[in-house]
Parts: sequence; C-alpha cells; structure tokens
Amino acid sequence: MSKSKSRVSGFVIISLITFSSFAAFDLEAASALTLKLRDLVVNYFDWLLIITSGLILVFLVALLFHPKAGQILGRRGEVAEFSRWSWFAMLFSAGMGPGLLYWGAAEPILHLANNPLLVFGGIEAGSEQATVPAIVVTVFHFGLHGWSMYALAALAIAYSAYRHNQPLSFSTALTPLLGQTRINGRTGSLIDCIALYGTVFGVATSVGLSVSIMNAAVEPLTGLSFDLYNQIIIVILVCLLGIISAISGVNRGIRRISELNIWLSLMLLLTFLAVGPVAEIIVNLLSTLIAYFLAVLPMGFWIGSSADEQSWQASWTVFYWGWWFAWTPFVALFVARISRGRTIREFIIGVLLVPTLVIILWMSVFGGTAIHQELNESGLISSPVNLDYSLGLIASIHALNLGEMKTILFMVVTFLLFTWLITSLDSATLVICNILDVSQSTLMKIIWGFVLGTVSCTLMLVGGIEALQAASVIIGLPMALMMLMIIASMIRLILAKDT
Repeated sequence: MSKSKSRVSGFVIISLITFSSFAAFDLEAASALTLKLRDLVVNYFDWLLIITSGLILVFLVALLFHPKAGQILGRRGEVAEFSRWSWFAMLFSAGMGPGLLYWGAAEPILHLANNPLLVFGGIEAGSEQATVPAIVVTVFHFGLHGWSMYALAALAIAYSAYRHNQPLSFSTALTPLLGQTRINGRTGSLIDCIALYGTVFGVATSVGLSVSIMNAAVEPLTGLSFDLYNQIIIVILVCLLGIISAISGVNRGIRRISELNIWLSLMLLLTFLAVGPVAEIIVNLLSTLIAYFLAVLPMGFWIGSSADEQSWQASWTVFYWGWWFAWTPFVALFVARISRGRTIREFIIGVLLVPTLVIILWMSVFGGTAIHQELNESGLISSPVNLDYSLGLIASIHALNLGEMKTILFMVVTFLLFTWLITSLDSATLVICNILDVSQSTLMKIIWGFVLGTVSCTLMLVGGIEALQAASVIIGLPMALMMLMIIASMIRLILAKDT
C-alpha cells in the first residue's frame, strides 16, 4: 500500500472507531448529532440530490445512442470474463438484494395510504385504484434512477481502467477531469476517502435494515425473539461469514453465492405468483410497467412544494437517493471489476434496464399480493408494517395460509437474507481493499470486514432505522457532488479523439 493510501485507510478507520466509541459512550448525543446533520442536508440540499439523480439518468440514456457506445471496456476483441448470467447475478445481488425483501411488501402498503401520485391523480387513498400508483412509486425508488448512479460511476472507472490502464479505484473515474497528478495526490486521496465512507455507511444501512427482517423470519422457525440484541448477534455472524467469503475471492465465493441467490429468489417469486391473486398481479404488472416508464422522468425531476410534499419526499425519495449515492462507490467498483469485455451499450442496458424490469416484476408480485391481502382485510398487513417495516413480507407470508409450506418460505427468506448480506459484506470488503490497493492482503480483508460490522451495529444502537437513513443521506451529499464531476469526466473521455 502506498503512503497516501495508507493515510486514507488509517484516517477512515480511526474516525469510524472514534464515532463508534462516542456512540457507545453517549447514545443520545450520537443520535442527536446524526439526525441534526441529516436535517441540514434535507432542508438545504434535497433539490441537489433529486436533480443530480435525474441528470445522471438522462446522460446515460443519451450515451446509449452515441457512436462510441459500441466500444469494448477492454482491449479490442476482448471477451467478457463472466457469462451474462453470472454477471447479472453478481451485480444484482451486490446492488440490491436485501432491500427487495425488506421493502417488497412494506413500501407498497405504506404508499397505498399516502403518495404524491394519489394526490395528483385524485385517487382515494387505500382504495383499489391506489394499487398501481403505490407500486409505481416503489419501483421509482428502486429502478432506473438508482441503477443509473451505479452505471455511471462503474462505466467511468471501467473505461479508464480497461482502456487506459488506470488503477481500479474510485478516484480513477475523475482522472480525465482532474488529471493524473491531482488523482495521485491529495485530491485523489480525498475522493477515495469519501468513497470509503460511502461504502461503509451504505453497506451498514443495508445490513441494519436487513437483519431486522431476518430476525422476523427466523422467529417462527426458532423462537428467537424479535429484538435488537438478537439482531446484533446476527450482524456478527453475517460479518464473520462475509470475511470468509471475501478471502475466498470473486470466482469461488461471490459468484456462486450470487447465482444461488437468483435461483432461490425466482423460486420465492414463483411461489407467491402461484398461490397469490394471479389475475390481479398480471394486470398490476402490465399497468405498472406502462405507468412507470411514462412517469419516471417527470417524477425524477419533481420537487415537493408544500410542507406535506416536502416531508414525504424527505422521508422517501431523498433517503433513497442518499442511500443509492452512498452505495455507489462500493457497487460501482464491484460492477466495474466484473464487467471487463462488455461494450458500453451492453453495459448500460444490462446495468439499467434488466434490473429495473426484474424490480417491476418483483414489486408487482410481492407488493400486489400484500395490497390484495390488505384490501380484503384492513390492517392485516398495514398493522405489522406500521409496527416495524421489516414485518411486511412476514405478515404477507402468514396471510397466504399455506400451512406447513409457510415454514419452507420462512427458511428460504432467511437463507436469502443471509447469503445476500454475506455477498454485500464480502463485495464491500473486496472493493475497499481495491480502493486501498491491498486486494491481496488477507489481514486487511479481516480488518475492514470487522469495521463494516462494527459500524452497522453502532448505527443500529444509535437510533435504528432513523439513524441508518440519516447516515445514508449525510454521505449522499458529497457523493452527489462527485457524481456531477463524473458526468463531466465522462463527457471529456467521450469527446477525446484517442478513446
């Protein structure tokens, strides 16, 4: 590791340990500080997060039609390292996995009662007509905008790394704009430092949200009570398994787990489709598909004006964009690592469109089933969701009345959450080690795996879901500024004659 990388690593580790120690010493003060910083970002810079996410999507769609979109991310004639199936499985598992289980039933139920599309469309909240708008808003938060953030940064890194022999590091994405001298100096260290914070807090948010639904899923299987103490134990276990997987490498560890996740997720989805309201799900799926693509750009640039609209947007869209931005260094570096040999056009379509179509299907099936159950019996799903968001999918499975098969579904959900979280943690560990140029160091993988677990537990103790959301929004602000710089960097790359 170079001296500059060593300084970045040391500074970030010390600051994270200091934060964790401060939280352990005074949870209330740590919680108050975290929420105050979040409120500052939301009150003064929510528009920046929203506009930036929209600009990124528009830029990538335009890039699809550029003549250079046929260029390969690598040497001329170079073939892709992984098959399309393995490639998709890895990018999807690292980029989204646990969130789909956590929010798949809960978020559509929450939007059924309140979202801007209901107001603009004059639709009665909680009615059958509110079903598609609720699913569309959910897809909006998981679809093209978020994946475009990953795609932009990953493309910039892969283009410079595989076509111009630059290091596979987040700061590489800004080399065309800032120059090699600055990237090798303090500016590059600052960029990698922010990328490390984004990776740590982004992954910590996902871990914290996911262990609660994992705890809820294992409760009927093992009797393990649903509480914070048990969730901390789960984090520790997942962290240890993630370190072991990271040490085993991409080909043996992450690829195989990711492919298994996809097959099990498909089985879970088909089960819901088979025993749920099939006709309604299909109608909702087609309606959501059309409504989403018609509304995605207007929704992407909409900024709430009234107090209620601003409050809703801060709780949902601003949080999501902050979360996606925070995750971007981690997922972008990982996606760049597994995407050598793809053309730019294939890369953009694969990273943007394919996951979005799967998300539309997923939310239509799980969200549509939960809404159907709620409309048939008021409070059946919404009451558990209002108690804790992680209980949405669990309540929906209970409501299916599948008898003993219900146990199998709980086992599948638990296993998926374990493996998805392990994939996220080992991917993040590998990415951090790549940023610091210590990818061959087993010791550093262990250290950073431990740091990820520690920060996850700290945020859970500080304030649960509110603190997790706050951390993502806070780190999302500097990441949004860097993403605007990456757009400028990509434009410079594309206009250059020698690329």
